[in-house]
Amino acid sequence: MNEPVAVLMYHSVAPRIENWDFNYLSLPPKIFEDQMARLKRSGYNSVTLSEVYDYVAGKTRLPPRSVVITFDDGYLDNWVYAFPILKKYGMRGTVFVSTDFIDRTNRIRPNTDDVAEGRAAEGDLDWRGFLSTAEMERMINSQLVEIQGHCRTHTWYFTSNKIIDYNRPGLRYPWLGWNARVDRKPMYMSEDQSEFVPFGSPIYEHSESLIARRYFPDPRVEAELAGVVFGLGGRDFFQDPDWRTILDEKARALMTGGRDDRVETEEQRLTRLREEIPLARQELTDLLGHPVDFLCWPNGKYDDTCVEMAREAGFKAWTIRSSDRSTRRNVPGEAPEWIRRFAVSPWWFCRGRKVCQVDGEFLERALADYKGFAFSGFRLKWYKLEKFIESLFGG
Repeated sequence: MNEPVAVLMYHSVAPRIENWDFNYLSLPPKIFEDQMARLKRSGYNSVTLSEVYDYVAGKTRLPPRSVVITFDDGYLDNWVYAFPILKKYGMRGTVFVSTDFIDRTNRIRPNTDDVAEGRAAEGDLDWRGFLSTAEMERMINSQLVEIQGHCRTHTWYFTSNKIIDYNRPGLRYPWLGWNARVDRKPMYMSEDQSEFVPFGSPIYEHSESLIARRYFPDPRVEAELAGVVFGLGGRDFFQDPDWRTILDEKARALMTGGRDDRVETEEQRLTRLREEIPLARQELTDLLGHPVDFLCWPNGKYDDTCVEMAREAGFKAWTIRSSDRSTRRNVPGEAPEWIRRFAVSPWWFCRGRKVCQVDGEFLERALADYKGFAFSGFRLKWYKLEKFIESLFGG
């Protein structure tokens, strides 16, 4: 029997960051270490995507209990916390990096190995950011970590002239700042970028950058609405209970006149996708000095045009969207271009209720079920039942 290969999907491994929009993606380091320790004790073998590709293509075999450990986005905490844990347990990993978010300072910041070996104090650790080239090279040179592609922008774009909101204090659309100041994208986790876009600026319907037909609004609309907010008190304007009505009425008046807005053509979208996919691959290859063969789609969003462009760019394989309901499980006989992943969430929810953290035992049982080991489905269901009962009684 050909055993399925579970390709684990992580993002951040770090303590919680106050007011960070994506804390739900972050796994506490103690839980991540518990998972790696459990996998090691249970005989799991971490392998590379290249090895999985050859296995699915029928070119080679893999050891039993093979897994791939992947991290999306290239967060700095992958160096600060995750890498030392991988090294401790002899596990290998793959980090998918978006080139816009690479920290171009080329610095090497302290990690938990530095703390353990006396080169830094616990208070010196800062994980609010993204990997630098030098940090990626350190991990690559360990032969424990590969860097692969995650396109370039990893953002959202407006797609129509329908206004759904307005930029204001406390609003959580970090990508507004990313799009306004591309050069500051790697710093967004450690600085306030809320005013990179003026308060009062309209937020239109939007979608992930790879699949969007991008809408370019009339800049006069933003300028006029921002002027209204500034003239009526700036931040204080939003204390007025009628602020939304005021902006909506002004926006309607502006939108009924002649507008200098447009939607990109399909040819313009193709030009943009060439920068996102083939050129981002080449940029990352040049930066690291080795081929980048595997692609993770940002937010799991792509279409047939994206896939064909990835194929033409020379990528060997790419991830499949999490919503895919096919029976693909990374086994020989399937198309090796497609990689199904196994999302590792920090918490297990049941019927909308947060039940328990996905610790090492939980993950090991879930992996056994994914691989189809004997009685594994029963063991996982029993474990979940125990945890659910404990949560009802405050356990």
